Amino acid sequence: MLQFFRDLLGAEADQSALAQTAPTELATVMIELLVEAAKADGGLAAEEQQLISQIMAHHFELSADEIVPLFDDALQAAQERVDLHSLTRRLRALTDYEERLAMLELVWLVVLADDHLDHLEASTMRRLAGLLYIEDVDAGKAAKAARALIADGAYSTSS
Repeated sequence: MLQFFRDLLGAEADQSALAQTAPTELATVMIELLVEAAKADGGLAAEEQQLISQIMAHHFELSADEIVPLFDDALQAAQERVDLHSLTRRLRALTDYEERLAMLELVWLVVLADDHLDHLEASTMRRLAGLLYIEDVDAGKAAKAARALIADGAYSTSS
């Protein structure tokens, strides 16, 4: 599960809070964050749903059977959530700066999955970066890296 973060960051994350966290807790927070970002433009496109499942399967080593209830719970939580503060507070407690930066890149992948960056999505991403205490320059680099991954075909939402 953590190999992605180690590879992405080029460093061992063993001493971090992430390595000491129950995988399901981090996966739950991450899928909730991905769903929140995907819904920022008022809907959840099929491309975004597919990419969220792909990210969770690849980066958290979850099976489809494990992803479905997490996804359902995330959708329910998104309907009940009033703001992003409680969600980002949980994520900050579970991760360090570099891990949050890697996660922000994954969120950018989902937001960009439908090939359109709505002004509401852009606003949500700026707010999210701030709530995660990510520096503006680093947030911009995460967005650029996500665009590069999409352009390289590393993440595809086509069947």
